[in-house]
Amino acid sequence: MRRKDREITDQSFMHDVLREADVVSLAFNTGEFPYVLQFNFVLYGDSIFIHCAPEGRKLDLIEHDSRVGFYAAVDIRVEKTTTRYRSVCGTGLATLVEDDTLKIEVLKALAAKYNAPCTFPVPERTLAVTWVVRVSIESITGKHSRSSEEKG
Repeated sequence: MRRKDREITDQSFMHDVLREADVVSLAFNTGEFPYVLQFNFVLYGDSIFIHCAPEGRKLDLIEHDSRVGFYAAVDIRVEKTTTRYRSVCGTGLATLVEDDTLKIEVLKALAAKYNAPCTFPVPERTLAVTWVVRVSIESITGKHSRSSEEKG
């Protein structure tokens, strides 16, 4: 990281950012250019989880190469000519969650995070067409652009 004065290595800082962020951006490897999408997500344990339909380009890319990059930020605000924020970025391995028990736990955690009016237990036909992807975090870096008052 170029600005070592902004680097944060504290795991609780990074988990707080991931818990507070509304979306995470995931970068998939196409072999030519990155393919980046934003997702609603939840940090569950030490992994990032998203849900999706059982088809689509992101799933094709994960099948081809499970390595992904991710980024999330909170407290973003512009002060004069500087942008303040707390952020994390990192890398991980994306895999489909096959275990229905874990899928249901993650879907409950997602519903709670976004105050979604979901029905539990999840109907079997809905569970069959709802896929959950786990991003096992391999590396993560935190960054905090503090205002002068915060540096105090």
